[in-house]
Amino acid sequence: MESSLSTLAILAEVTTGFVAFSAIVASLRVSFGQKLTPFQRLLVQFFTVSGMLTVSVLLLPLVLAEYWQDEYTVARYSTFYTLAVSGSYLVYYLRQRSRVNAKTPLASLIVMIGYAILLPVLAISGTGVYWEPTLAIIASVGFWGLFSSVVIFVSFLAEFVNPEEETEA
Repeated sequence: MESSLSTLAILAEVTTGFVAFSAIVASLRVSFGQKLTPFQRLLVQFFTVSGMLTVSVLLLPLVLAEYWQDEYTVARYSTFYTLAVSGSYLVYYLRQRSRVNAKTPLASLIVMIGYAILLPVLAISGTGVYWEPTLAIIASVGFWGLFSSVVIFVSFLAEFVNPEEETEA
């Protein structure tokens, strides 16, 4: 279980660093006197909120491992937490996208499809019907969360660097 926990800790550290960096870059645009459009605020909200939720998903097993030495118990509780957090935020994000009438380019579609695939995998894993929950599944969700935040941040950065060409992610 030690190597799984090390992987989760590294992913949590990298994700935290990325979220901090991306939030600073986003605040620079506002500092330069440029207001964010509703869509740009949605992008900033996605990569900061989903990034911090990803950190919480990665940190929970580290905390639980201090109390339970059984990897199955840690993985099972972490899986259900990850399912609840990811599913809730996906629904919230889709509702927010519909409010700002955002188009869905390929990058955003891939991110949403990835989360939609992870949700049933987490549900099946949590029940233990076909396979037992493992920390590897939590690590893969954490990596997907980091990857997704980076993809959406790059979309925001494209608008930040070249505001005349509004690209929607």
